[in-house]
Amino acid sequence: MPDARPKILIATLGTRGDVQPYVALAQELALQGADVVLSTGEGFEDMIERAGARARPVPVNYQTLLQQEDIRAALHSLKGMIRAARQNIVLQREIVKELWQIGLEEKPDLILFNLKATVMTLVGRRLGVPALPTSLQPVLAATGDFPLALFGLPDMGAFLNRRSFGFGRLLMKAGLGSLFRPLKQDAAAELSMPGSTIDGFQPTSGKALSLQAFSRALVPTPADWSAEFWQCGYWFTPSPADYAPPDDLRQFLAAGAPPVYLGFGSMPSKNPEDLTKTVLAALLQTGQRAVLATGWGGLAREALPSGLSGNVFLIDKAPHSWLFPQCSGVVHHGGAGTTHEALRWGRPSLVCPVFGDQPFWGQRVHGIGAGPEPVAQKKLTPDGLARALKALEHPDHAVAAGKAAEVMGNEPGAKGAAARILTLATTG
Repeated sequence: MPDARPKILIATLGTRGDVQPYVALAQELALQGADVVLSTGEGFEDMIERAGARARPVPVNYQTLLQQEDIRAALHSLKGMIRAARQNIVLQREIVKELWQIGLEEKPDLILFNLKATVMTLVGRRLGVPALPTSLQPVLAATGDFPLALFGLPDMGAFLNRRSFGFGRLLMKAGLGSLFRPLKQDAAAELSMPGSTIDGFQPTSGKALSLQAFSRALVPTPADWSAEFWQCGYWFTPSPADYAPPDDLRQFLAAGAPPVYLGFGSMPSKNPEDLTKTVLAALLQTGQRAVLATGWGGLAREALPSGLSGNVFLIDKAPHSWLFPQCSGVVHHGGAGTTHEALRWGRPSLVCPVFGDQPFWGQRVHGIGAGPEPVAQKKLTPDGLARALKALEHPDHAVAAGKAAEVMGNEPGAKGAAARILTLATTG
């Protein structure tokens, strides 16, 4: 008998923060009876398979890419990011062609995609199936409440805030025109159809549902959003029941007060050695216990200076959903995932942003009282970081973080989003 389960194809491109929430959603979709295929860059296959989905990797490894010196430098300025995008245009076009072929081969009943994989709108048009846009930060739905959550824009008032989203769409549209060039002949009919590829495709009447996967605790739903934008909350990974931490990490955590966590995830620093020295010098001033995570190059692994070795524990990585509940606070770069994960457990945050949506999340955390004023990573000094680390200890921040955790606990999240997606996959 043919498989009666609806097939869902998820396409997301980027670093771990761009992939892990989609894996959490894939797991819920699989648990609720879907056949799930997840297409992303290389290196995430094991995570995807463990979630009960099937991996269809495209030929790019973002961890390897981010270790290239020119790419690392480019991430720290808008001009550099544009230059890096131009230099990698051939690779990006190859990924577009690969995603197009994967979509046509898989023939899903419904497609979900992030903004780096908008070619899936063309796949939806070809197959006549829903292709739903998703976002982990507010960049799709225009509002007067705040500006586009990119570029570190300040609040400019309702009129200009709304205009900033239009400007963002113009930039995305310009980039997509170049990326879709290899499909000019094969997908000519789909490219000529009305409507923006950014907004997905709905084969029946009406607009495609647009999933806004971030919490109302940080971004209260704007009253001026149109009906197709559904804020479902962040897609959290379940706590790993089978995770076995190293004995020395377990012993460190048990040996004293809950430490502060410092790590910058998938975001490589411009100078990891200098950043590490700054962090260690600040901790030497505060005397706080700390867990430092090197991640993909945010901090450098080096010998701890005397006087700190008993207070600081260095790790490559550990599941945030296991580690954060055992920490007193979280210092991070302000990626959407780490920002939500810290608040999920009621932990206050000090955000040290670099670019993109990170300044937005830093201001949101501070705005709800769940952390001190963010400090840009390029402006970190030992004295300034030490002051911010002490400010992070203020009890009001923990109270505000706890309130945010309550809101997050009552949002649909991955489970609720999967349930609604499946109704669309079966009804069209």
